[in-house]
Amino acid sequence: MNILVILPVYNKAATLSRAVNSVLQQTYTDYKILIVDDGSTDASASIAQDLKSDAVEVLVQKTNQGVSAARNIGLNYAQENNYTYVALLDADDYWQPTHLDTLIKLTQSFPNARAFATNYILKRPRKTYKTKFSNLLENEQQQLEFFFTNNFLNPVLRCSTVMVETKALETIGLFNKSYTHFEDIDWFIRIGMNVPVAFTKKVTVSIDETAMNRSDRVDMKLRRFPDFKTYDGNVENHEGLGKYLSLNRYAIALAYRMENDIKNATQYKQAIEMEHLNGKQTKLINMSRLQLKSLKKTQRVLGNLGFHLRAGE
Repeated sequence: MNILVILPVYNKAATLSRAVNSVLQQTYTDYKILIVDDGSTDASASIAQDLKSDAVEVLVQKTNQGVSAARNIGLNYAQENNYTYVALLDADDYWQPTHLDTLIKLTQSFPNARAFATNYILKRPRKTYKTKFSNLLENEQQQLEFFFTNNFLNPVLRCSTVMVETKALETIGLFNKSYTHFEDIDWFIRIGMNVPVAFTKKVTVSIDETAMNRSDRVDMKLRRFPDFKTYDGNVENHEGLGKYLSLNRYAIALAYRMENDIKNATQYKQAIEMEHLNGKQTKLINMSRLQLKSLKKTQRVLGNLGFHLRAGE
C-alpha cells in the first residue's frame, strides 16, 4: 500500500523542514515524499535539495505556476509510477506521527471508500482551535453517507488531511489550474460527488494559519475563484450540495464586499439560495463594507477567506 506524499512549495523556507520532518517521523513507512518547488524566490529550493534522500524526491519548476499546477505534477507522478494512494501536505502544515497509519487503518475499515481523511486542529496567531463538523455520527470512524451535509461548519477535507486512491483520480480529476483560491473546494466537491469518503475524528494534522504568505493574504484583485455553476445541475442528486455551494458563495461574496468590489460581490450573492443561510449570515451578507469592517467577529470569520469559511459562525 505505497503512498506518494505530495508537498507543493512556494516560498516556504520557514516551515518546509518542519513539514517534511513530520512525514519522515511517521510510524507507517511505505511512502515517498515528492516536493514540488513552484518557482520559489526564497531559500525553499535550496532547503528542499538539502532534504533530498531515498525517501524524498524534489522537482523544481523555474517559474511559479500556482499551487494547483504543483499538486497536479504530483498527482500525475503518482499515476505514472503506480502508487496506490496519494496524500497531500501543504508546507505550512504538519502531521502527527500516526497520520499515515491512521489513514491506512481507515482503508482497512472501509474497503469501499476511495478517499480518506483525519481530523485536524487550526493554529491561528492567538489560539489553537478544535474543529466542529455538522451531522456526523457518534462513531469515531465512519463512511460519510451524505458527504456535503458534514461540511456546513468546518470542511471535513483539507488538503493536508486527505488521502485518495490513485485510481480514483480517473473519476475525480485533477485540480483546476484556473483558480487561485477555493481550488481545493472545487476538488473536494468532485470527491464528494464521485467517490465514497471515510473519515475519523482522530486529530492527526495541524493546519498552521499563522504563515505570512498563505494565499488568504493575496490581493483580492488577483484572486480567481470558482463560480460553482458547473455543479448546480447536480444539486438534486447529492443531499446537502446546494447548501454547501451557497455557503461557499456566501464566503466569496463577503470577501468581495469587504474589498468594496460590488460587482463580484453581487454576482456571487445572486447565486446564493438564501434559505441556506441562517439569520446571522443573512444579516452579514446584506451589510455594507463599513458595517462589516466594524464587526470584530466578521473580521475573525473573514480571516479564513481564501481557504475556508467557518460558515456556521
